[in-house]
Amino acid sequence: MEIPVKTQRDIIKIIWRLIFKEIQPLFREIVEKFELLHKFDEKENDVVDKIWNVYKLCNDQIRKCILILIEIFNHKKEHNYCNKESLQCILERLSCCHQKLQSIDSCVDTLFGSSHSITDDSININTMYFVNWIDQTFDILNNLSNTVYETDYKISEDHYEHWKDNLVICVSGIHTCIDEMLLSAMTLCKYCLPMDQHIVKARCQVVLRETKALLSDLIKGDLDAVFHASKENLILPIKPSNINVLIDVLKDVLYVLETNTNTALLALVIHCFSYNICPVDKLRDHFVNECSCNEECDLVKDFDVYNERLMQIGSFAISCSSDENRVLSLRSGLASIEGLDSHLVPAVMVAPLSYNSSLLVNIWKREVADIRDQVFLIVDPTAFAQRAKQMMHSTLLEIIKDKVYNNTKVCCVINTGCVLSDFFHVYRTSEPDALTHHDKLLPLISDLDKVIPECKIVSNILATHDDFKYKTRITDSKATFEQLIKRLKLLYTIVNKINCLLSPEEDIFEESIKNETFSVAKTMNKNTMYLTKMFRTNVKSSTAKFPLAILTKNFKANKELSFSLKLDEICDISVIKGRNTSILYSPLRKGSLRKALLSRCMKVENVAHPNEDEEDEMLSLQITDVLNDLNNLTKSSRMMNATYNDNDLTNDLKLSVNETVTNITDAMDEPSNIGTLERINDLKLVTSRLSDLKSAQETSL
Repeated sequence: MEIPVKTQRDIIKIIWRLIFKEIQPLFREIVEKFELLHKFDEKENDVVDKIWNVYKLCNDQIRKCILILIEIFNHKKEHNYCNKESLQCILERLSCCHQKLQSIDSCVDTLFGSSHSITDDSININTMYFVNWIDQTFDILNNLSNTVYETDYKISEDHYEHWKDNLVICVSGIHTCIDEMLLSAMTLCKYCLPMDQHIVKARCQVVLRETKALLSDLIKGDLDAVFHASKENLILPIKPSNINVLIDVLKDVLYVLETNTNTALLALVIHCFSYNICPVDKLRDHFVNECSCNEECDLVKDFDVYNERLMQIGSFAISCSSDENRVLSLRSGLASIEGLDSHLVPAVMVAPLSYNSSLLVNIWKREVADIRDQVFLIVDPTAFAQRAKQMMHSTLLEIIKDKVYNNTKVCCVINTGCVLSDFFHVYRTSEPDALTHHDKLLPLISDLDKVIPECKIVSNILATHDDFKYKTRITDSKATFEQLIKRLKLLYTIVNKINCLLSPEEDIFEESIKNETFSVAKTMNKNTMYLTKMFRTNVKSSTAKFPLAILTKNFKANKELSFSLKLDEICDISVIKGRNTSILYSPLRKGSLRKALLSRCMKVENVAHPNEDEEDEMLSLQITDVLNDLNNLTKSSRMMNATYNDNDLTNDLKLSVNETVTNITDAMDEPSNIGTLERINDLKLVTSRLSDLKSAQETSL
């Protein structure tokens, strides 16, 4: 949403009023209503939980916006410079959060009545993803298997009608779950690595074929077109034994699809967080060199693809975690990336070295780093180490076979080792107890950290002028390709030892350092059980939050069914409908919004204003009050028995408030015509508030 303003001072005043006069009172009002609601109804309510989660997301986004504002005003005090576009970006995010809070307030009001459903789609967050849909499918298949073997439906006509209703519900449920699951899988397939795309697509094709085979024994109609789920179209009498066989076959292919999808996602996680140059730095460097590209530039497209991959990884991780704090952190990070999307690229294109570009780039990096850490803490260490070893092994064999230095492949091996090292360092910092064989693992991680710099140094020596070079210590020594291979083999050996330590049941690779090629023992072709589940077994799946009863109402409503993916089109990724639902901000079309911002940026002239040393005590108390509200309002012990990490907000908000507020006051007190009516009213308001504050202090003394 673009808010038309004229000057920096106008934006600051709007932000000030929005935070203090709109958002802060609304925060308190919503929390009070939640407390009352919880008093009246102490039972768990999925609708209340859903609204509360959106409230926490808005809370965290507003907290981040205020911290960024503090950073902007600190920069203004030091450099006597404040960028209008940076303030505009924060204003748009705050305005969107304010609108969400208003929707939440309205929804809470409706809950005090007879309604127990969310009628406002603007605060609905999609919580069902591939993992949830596939688990839901297994539940419905089990229900169908039990239904077809029932015999008591012959007792009476009512039992018979009820039995047929259950069959129709199962048919509709299977259709809905399979359809959504395949769309989730194919959307992920669109952004996963090319080597995994054809595997996932082929598995989706098999699942769709077996689903149609099962439904063709239950209901009449052309399953390749629109078919009707009704009691009149059921194929009666049914053959329980045949249907049970088809159910078992469908379960098997679903299991294989889940395995291949998890494997592809693991490879995507490793690829996204192992790179030579940060994607946003690569984009920025491209435009620093006075590139005349527009928004159709290949690097811009690559950056968009990277952001979409982050969204897919984050959404997948959210659906597999039951840790509310971790889910909130992931949602907030993805929402921040989404909020920056339309501002970051235009800023980098117009002025890549400006303060606005630097600020947005740094925010993007912080959010991606936080998303990475949260995803790492959800991924199973055993599966992650195994997938990293497999990717490193295949690339290393190619390097040895070519017998020539290839900078891209060598960096790929080294970066895979780096991301594995980062993975275990995140675990050691955040959850050291979650790692098995901790005492044996620490020396291996230490050896990994020692070998990686050696590989980087030798790679830099062999690299040409156009090749990528790591930032390591400079050496005049000479190196050979054989020395590089020895170090890469040593790196792989350590990674393999880590993998064997975490998964001792896997066959061990035997390496011959003397030869230039590996003598590799045969390994199991089929995936091990732990690889099927990408995430830690000690984290309960969030699928339990979606019992079959929740979806039954939707299943009954859908009578005319058709699969979104056709059998003959499934290998064409372009047929996938846009399912990229917004995390929070629901932006306009990316292209049109970027064009509008680009045209606006071209006309902006940043003007520095003199800095005046004036303090506003009332503003100091207000900003402190807002930050405390953000820290405390979500900590009510009566709110759905939720627990919150005290350090999440407190550590970030322990700032020099007086100094920061001085900067905000300086920014607001830019010279203007004091004779204007607006200025006179502002001065009267400040004088009145200060007088009230002084009286209150004297009374307390």
